[in-house]
Amino acid sequence: MGLLYSCLCPKKKDTKPRTVTSGPKNYSYECKYREEHGRLPASSYPDNSVRTAKYTWYDFLPRSFVGQFNRLGNQYFLLQTIIMVIGEYSTLYPSPLESWSMILVLLFVVGLSMIFEARDDYYRWKKDRATNQTLGVKIGCAAAGRAIQHQQTWAEFQVGDLVFVRNGEAFPADLVLLTSSELDGNAYVETANIDGETNLKLRLAAKSLSDRLQGGSLGDEAMALDNAVNTDIQIMADPPSESIDAFTGTITCKDEEIPVSLSQFMHRGSVLRNTTWVIGMAIYTGPQTKIILNSSDPPLKRSTIDRIVDKILIIVIFAQCCLVTVADIGFLIWSNANINENSDLGYYSTWYLVPRGENANSFTFPNGVAYWLSYFILFNNFVPINMYVTMDLCNLLQGIFINNDLTIYCEETDTAASCRASNLCQELGMIEYIFSDKTGTLTQNVMKLKKIAIANKRYGDSKHPGFDSNALATDLGQGRNKEIEDFLIVLAVAHTVVTDKDGVYQAESPDEAALVDGAAQVGYKFTTRRGDLLQVNIPWESDPRQYVVEAINSFSSKRKRMSCVVKCPNGKHYLMVKGADNVIFDRCDEKSTDRKGYNDHLEIFAKEGLRTLLVGHREIKPDEYKEWKAKYDKASTSVGGNRKELLEDAAEEIERDIEILGVTAIEDKLQENVADTISNLADAGIKLWVLTGDKVETAVNIGYSCKVLVPGMKVIKMTETKPEQINLRLENLVRQLRGIQSGSRPDSKESKREISIVHLKSMGLVIHGKTLEHIMSHDIRRAMLLEFGMSCKVVIACRVSPLQKSQMVEMVRKGIKPEPITLAIGDGANDVTMIQKAHVGVGISGKEGQQAANVSDFSISRFKYLQRLLLVHGRWNYRRICKVITYVFYKNFCLTLTLLYFSFTTGYSGTSLYDSWVYTSFNIHTMLPICAIGCLDQDVRSETVELFPSLYMTGRLNLDLNPRVILQYILLAIVHSLIVVFWPYFSYFGLDQVDLGGLYVFGTLVFSCLVFTVQYRVMLITITWTSITAIVLAISFLMYFLFLLVYGVWYDLQWDFYWVPYQMLGSAIFWVVLFGVPATALYFDFVLHWVSREFFPTIMDFAVEADYLMNKAKKGQLMKQLAKEVKAMTGPQEKEVDTARIKDVQLSQYLGVENKNKGDLGFAFSHPGETPAQMHRSMTTPQLLDEEKTKKKPGKSSQHQLGDPKSNQQKDVKISMSHQTFKMQAWQDAKLSANRPLDETTCCGRFLQQKLARLQKPLTPRVTMIVLAVVGCFFLLIGGLVIMGSHAAAYQMVQYDGSTSNYKSLGYNVEFQDCELKAARNQSYRRCNITFKLNQDMSSPIFVHYGLSEFYQNYQSYQKDHYYKQLDGSTTGSDSNYCLYYTKDENTEIIPCGLQANSMFNDTFNLISPSGLEMKEDGIAWRVDRDLRFNNPSGYPEICDDDKYQCLFEKYPGVISRENGHKDEHFMVWMRTAARNTFMKKYGRIETDLKKGDEIVFQVPNICACVRIYVCMCIFMSMSI
Repeated sequence: MGLLYSCLCPKKKDTKPRTVTSGPKNYSYECKYREEHGRLPASSYPDNSVRTAKYTWYDFLPRSFVGQFNRLGNQYFLLQTIIMVIGEYSTLYPSPLESWSMILVLLFVVGLSMIFEARDDYYRWKKDRATNQTLGVKIGCAAAGRAIQHQQTWAEFQVGDLVFVRNGEAFPADLVLLTSSELDGNAYVETANIDGETNLKLRLAAKSLSDRLQGGSLGDEAMALDNAVNTDIQIMADPPSESIDAFTGTITCKDEEIPVSLSQFMHRGSVLRNTTWVIGMAIYTGPQTKIILNSSDPPLKRSTIDRIVDKILIIVIFAQCCLVTVADIGFLIWSNANINENSDLGYYSTWYLVPRGENANSFTFPNGVAYWLSYFILFNNFVPINMYVTMDLCNLLQGIFINNDLTIYCEETDTAASCRASNLCQELGMIEYIFSDKTGTLTQNVMKLKKIAIANKRYGDSKHPGFDSNALATDLGQGRNKEIEDFLIVLAVAHTVVTDKDGVYQAESPDEAALVDGAAQVGYKFTTRRGDLLQVNIPWESDPRQYVVEAINSFSSKRKRMSCVVKCPNGKHYLMVKGADNVIFDRCDEKSTDRKGYNDHLEIFAKEGLRTLLVGHREIKPDEYKEWKAKYDKASTSVGGNRKELLEDAAEEIERDIEILGVTAIEDKLQENVADTISNLADAGIKLWVLTGDKVETAVNIGYSCKVLVPGMKVIKMTETKPEQINLRLENLVRQLRGIQSGSRPDSKESKREISIVHLKSMGLVIHGKTLEHIMSHDIRRAMLLEFGMSCKVVIACRVSPLQKSQMVEMVRKGIKPEPITLAIGDGANDVTMIQKAHVGVGISGKEGQQAANVSDFSISRFKYLQRLLLVHGRWNYRRICKVITYVFYKNFCLTLTLLYFSFTTGYSGTSLYDSWVYTSFNIHTMLPICAIGCLDQDVRSETVELFPSLYMTGRLNLDLNPRVILQYILLAIVHSLIVVFWPYFSYFGLDQVDLGGLYVFGTLVFSCLVFTVQYRVMLITITWTSITAIVLAISFLMYFLFLLVYGVWYDLQWDFYWVPYQMLGSAIFWVVLFGVPATALYFDFVLHWVSREFFPTIMDFAVEADYLMNKAKKGQLMKQLAKEVKAMTGPQEKEVDTARIKDVQLSQYLGVENKNKGDLGFAFSHPGETPAQMHRSMTTPQLLDEEKTKKKPGKSSQHQLGDPKSNQQKDVKISMSHQTFKMQAWQDAKLSANRPLDETTCCGRFLQQKLARLQKPLTPRVTMIVLAVVGCFFLLIGGLVIMGSHAAAYQMVQYDGSTSNYKSLGYNVEFQDCELKAARNQSYRRCNITFKLNQDMSSPIFVHYGLSEFYQNYQSYQKDHYYKQLDGSTTGSDSNYCLYYTKDENTEIIPCGLQANSMFNDTFNLISPSGLEMKEDGIAWRVDRDLRFNNPSGYPEICDDDKYQCLFEKYPGVISRENGHKDEHFMVWMRTAARNTFMKKYGRIETDLKKGDEIVFQVPNICACVRIYVCMCIFMSMSI
């Protein structure tokens, strides 16, 4: 259970001391109440149920939904939705997008995040239910005062209940022990469920009460139960508190007051062991139990990546507002020039946009404000709506991979790694400082007494596996040496150790067990504890000695000592004490203490890396004992919150004038591979600060053992205790440091220098806790310490308290700018504050319990696993999430920029190039592939990362997510968006010929090109192609097309978009454009990629190539040689490494025979025909490395770091063989444990172990260029042919009105034939003949088009101003939400309404020559328009005879016939809005082949009002292409 009950459990405050009673009266009342009401009476205290779930079934939706909008991105899109709704359903301003498209996507994204949250909360709810439904036994009372046992759920227990618990069962609530089956009513409790400590704790019942309940019959369960229900018991206790190790109270029974403390307290969730049964009284229940109150909210940690994303979002929103402002200014300039009343003509030049007599501003807000909001809506995707949910999904899977990593699973303890904060997975790849505890973290916390010192003699042998007691036993004789005997008696008596039924020592601290066991080895064996009575066997004495422990002054991190007041067999009272040397020396008897001699012993032991304690005693006179015991008893029975302080005061009074008997030295061995792990972390550029409670000498020795300190390193020790000395020392150190860094010479008057330029690159600082205490209390001293500490490779702080540990972390976090990413790792309760203070907290499941692991963000079982957690998982996750973030912003920049470019052609009116639902679906279509990268991509294999720790610099220096990278992606988005928009745009003439020129068709074509371009970009940045990656990408493409096909036939959802995808997908040109545009766009990517890796390779590029070569060669010698080269050329860098050029190294000498053909490798360093030096120039010289390393020759550097390659190769063979042996053994012999992750033998296991088979070799630059050249040339050729065919070989164009420069300026081959009659205000009808003299053969079908230039059908208010229910015949009425203009003419209702229908091009083209040649005017509209979309209203055409309605044929006589009405195909073609302001539309078709030289004459009655404006009109003949 432990902290199973999390911070989210409701905690009820209760500050009043409580009084709880039990006895016959209580049971009588309960029975009577049950009979009358059928239930127990309600308690004034909370029930015993717990709830760790954050939500309930009824408040999940509202609370979780509201909680999602704590994120900036979600707030932004909520604001966008509100603005869109107002714009769509009011006349305040125009909304270019439909609000429901945004609402549904926002709900989808928020809903996905809610699902993730619901999943986590569901697991918590299941645990709650299982806990609350656990059965326990309540003692009740039946007739005749007999006890009965009621089985009930834990949730039903109440304060004051008598609880019966059997061996192996957990306690359902916080209980006070009354009695047990054991002598004196004592019990053994295991608290592993709470703090992870497997050693048993002894709980001591109040002896008089226990004897009363047992009734003189030891172990009689029935008698104890009967006595319990028939005894009036009252407990007065402190109010509920969070303090796990504090409890005070008083039991009143038969007028006797008995003090109770933590010794009688049994925590909820702890388990009864080695005791048949116990009876306890529930004192705290449910949310008031100590374990629940201790489940405090962990600090909310946001990752650095999250904070960076928030900053980017703010910048992006600001940039969006700038673009919106630019577009809005463009609109105001354009509208001022085009939508105004012409003084000469007396009407608006763009009359079809704003009819005569209408206000140019049809919105309530001023134009500038209205269109600013419109553009703000249009550019909403500048901020990616799926950013957070994509990151959440990637983080979730990254956390799962950490939990299931078999390489960081401990078989011995059946403990897997645990990720409790998946949002910090990428933070593991950015660590700069590690703050580590020593004991239990770097060491095993397996304590063994190794040596002791008594008087002037030391005993023990370092080579002995345990304590070599021969010499000590010889000197002891048979108790004749009193000094030695007194020393051993203190070890055997002054402790809280208990023995279980097997005689095994169970101690709260491993140190205590080691000391008691050491005394037992010499013959002073502690055997049993019965209440206050201890028995110690002495080999030469027949009967055991009995000692009575009258009082125990417990150990605490503040006191750093423990002592016992003991009554010895001779009746004398002694104080027996052991503790840290500094506190014992302060309380010793100076006259009888050889402090210098003991200091020598302490220093010698500390240099050997042993943990030391001083042992002492003193005799207490009877009068002193009597007086002190009274004070102690009063303190121990006090009720209130100050009992602990009173007991400490009593202990302080008695702990004086101590006679020191000797020194103990305990060995705590280093954990496996600690030294190698620390060395690799240092190679990765991570600085390690060790914070420990050990002596300076012990910490320094351990530092050398685990390679925190290395030979040749300058170690600066600071042990001063006076402020003035500390100031002086710090000032000197900082002054010398600054002088070295600035290059100045030392002052001749300055005292001897402690450091020099030689030391600067390898320097360590060791500082004492007392020194640190003075430094932390002063800002200037703290700043100086930080400045000097930053220049050290390692800092070791000794004798520090938990508070000082957290202060050190905070000092680094707040004192260094920019703030470095910190990690704290520890295994004990004293490490909790440090773990919570750091950016990332890692807990080790150790012998000091689970306190650290329970509050940590990640937990592991061994320190060595930290290397893989950071260098592999952290680095992978950092690079993955950075790819996700940069890609998501890149693709949304591309999307928004295409709209910006398109707005230039729409009169800056804010028209969307894309349909609303298509536009808002963009993030969904492009989400899955990048998620696959964010979860599975590996730039290099884990083995390569562990060989080259310096590759960790990627995240440590934040090379993948900085302003330069963001700028690169912005520039890339600009280039790609330009290509995606303008290649189809300049091919528009050809696209328009095949019915791909409509706004929705053209927009969907561009959108498809954009989707393919950004998806291709995903393929390019994917390094690890697996089956899942390929499947996800294929699914993404299929989902996109499926969406188009389904949405394209959803008639009621979007009438204008109906059948658009089918028309588009049925065109061959679409597929050429679809593949050609992305290929052209990505051509620049490949070129940049090739140039970068060919001429400016980075260390990361080199790593990818080396990883491939090593995997291909599969030769240990190659791997080792490459490792040496990389270690020689790279190292911990404090400055960003932009590029890595390589020194001249003969790599070919160790590539091996398999790689003799360098041309097959295809990398930048393997070009055919080049010398080996030229081939490998890109491998061995990183720029911006420190000067000293770059001056070294790679070979020497390699040998210096790695030694002889042969020895390394032999070592590799051994490692490989042992690995294979272990793997075979694991499968053949070992049984899978409950927590063991799946291995690679199954598909699911390979996925969880991130060992999926790779489907491709790395994309080398040379292969990239070859593929690009072929594919690019192919698509450019095809695209060029299409454009040439549409502009030259397949059409002829004659312009008959307007400026002669418009079409020619656009590059069209156009002939101009003047109609002779110029525009006049009073002229509404003209006629002219247009003659085509064919300059080529034209095969049927030949389409006749009319063309318009500078006609803004794509203007936002124009293209949206129609009511589809009028067009499809569903109704005759108009709707102001759809039609702003032409709804009524005085009292006549116009059918259909709107700008588009009432500004139709109504010139006609009559083929008059040659005779017999026929032009058909049917079959020019889409089939779906003819069959479904356009219909006449019910009662047509008779309703048109009513003066109430004006129909289409009345508006356009001679063009629209009365019979056809809405089903006239010219009208259908016109209503398909053009994407460009220069467009053509089909008018008819000729089914006869025409020959070169033929003359075709069309007569044009020039009726269209376009003649009066700046629009150019033409007639156009084309063949089908």
